[in-house]
Amino acid sequence: MSKRDQQISQLEERLRALRAAAASQVRKDDTRRKIILGHALIKHLETLPPEKRKALLAGLHAYVTRPSDRRFLGLAD
Repeated sequence: MSKRDQQISQLEERLRALRAAAASQVRKDDTRRKIILGHALIKHLETLPPEKRKALLAGLHAYVTRPSDRRFLGLAD
């Protein structure tokens, strides 16, 4: 393998590593965003009167579709 081929291989490997790191950061950022928004929603729910809280939660529960998630949250299947 020539020196130039070796350099190309090293650069390609570095590019793969950088792409993997970028994809990992995107997932981490998405998770962080969900946690922050979830916390903000919970805090907001605590400020609502019971009837408004119940109505808002009912609307949100419609978006929880995975059976395992529904069981975790104590929602009907």
